[in-house]
Amino acid sequence: MSESFLKKCWPRSLYGRLALVWLAALIAGHAIQNVYAYLSVYDDQVARNDYYLAKDLAILLPQLEEATPLVRQTLIKQMERQGYRYELNNTLAESHETLKQNNRSSLGLKLINVEFGNTYKPKLSAIRSPQEDYRIQLNLRDQTPLTVIVNKTIWPVRWGAGVVFFLQIFAIVAFTWLAVKQATRPLSRLAEAAETLGTALDCKPIPEDGPSEVARAAIAFNRMQNQIKNHLAERMQILASISHDLQTPITRMRLRAELMENEEQQKKWLSDLNAMQILVEEGITYARSAQKTTEAICRVDVDALLDSIVCDYSDAGQQVNISGEVGQITATRPYALKRIITNLLDNALKFATDVEIQITHPSPTLLAVSVLDRGPGIPEHELEAVMQPFYRLETSRNRDTGGTGLGLAIAQQLSRALQGTIKLSNREGGGLEVTLVFSENLSG
Repeated sequence: MSESFLKKCWPRSLYGRLALVWLAALIAGHAIQNVYAYLSVYDDQVARNDYYLAKDLAILLPQLEEATPLVRQTLIKQMERQGYRYELNNTLAESHETLKQNNRSSLGLKLINVEFGNTYKPKLSAIRSPQEDYRIQLNLRDQTPLTVIVNKTIWPVRWGAGVVFFLQIFAIVAFTWLAVKQATRPLSRLAEAAETLGTALDCKPIPEDGPSEVARAAIAFNRMQNQIKNHLAERMQILASISHDLQTPITRMRLRAELMENEEQQKKWLSDLNAMQILVEEGITYARSAQKTTEAICRVDVDALLDSIVCDYSDAGQQVNISGEVGQITATRPYALKRIITNLLDNALKFATDVEIQITHPSPTLLAVSVLDRGPGIPEHELEAVMQPFYRLETSRNRDTGGTGLGLAIAQQLSRALQGTIKLSNREGGGLEVTLVFSENLSG
């Protein structure tokens, strides 16, 4: 059995590994106990069989000594048992093979000798069928050979024992599942909380109960979660404050630039101030999107919402096509959804052509809105990096185009308010596809 095969069969989860090890240990112990019990009962049965053989011979031999040949045949038939029988021969069968005593034949000879001493001098004879365990031959006083044929002891297999065994295995499996589930449930809860913390900062603290080790881990996790929340909230507050405070000096600088007599210098100043204004506004938006949204969930016609967005771009002279439809009223946060789609469309129209919105239904409870374009796309190794705030590519999507590097980051932050995710992928034939997958019916 190869090592790779064992690795494939070895469960990946802690639950599976604990269950497998515990179950294997219990079944192995149960099997050893049953085998030991079987052998013990078997040995006891063999000993009892040989004991009763010696006692039956003590009754049978005196009767055979006094009986006629015809009566002797009747007597040995009457004394037959399931474990042994007798034969009377006219002559003693000679055996030229060397007979080796085993534990059972030695015990049988010993018991017979105890009963009769050296009166009959029993000895082993060659067995003649696979059902026989051993044969003992002795001579009556008139030299008539008597052969005692001892059969192999077969332990009867009853169907009830099999049912009991499988019921025991079922009980072991059931209690193993229950015990391992109890042991791994806190770990699963901790993993879910950690995953939730990685996607949203408004996750609830996990219960601090259970075994002492689990309780300590829960307390430490909740403390860490609070520290992360406070740290990120402080960072976002600083970013929002700086961005907000920068608007006043930018406005004063804009007024002074408009009073400049040199038109060429005035254009340069106003261009730089516009870029700074956009960066400040995007910084404020990003800081707000990172915090827990206060927008209420309401029922929205997403088809109408997307159609209004497309019309706004058409009025501005930018062509955006739309395909597919939601076909029903959706419970969502419309402002967050509109801001996400707007950011994705702005990004696509800035760097590409043939921009299209595509609506699909990945599952009965999920809705997917994709923004597709035929632009230069993004290198595969940078598809995840572009989701980070202030990240810009070194090619056409750079600072010269007016991008702040916050559009996709803001969209990703807002997607969490919709219980959704954003995925980027390059299209065949060139271009980028950005897909927002979110819940069709949000719960508060």
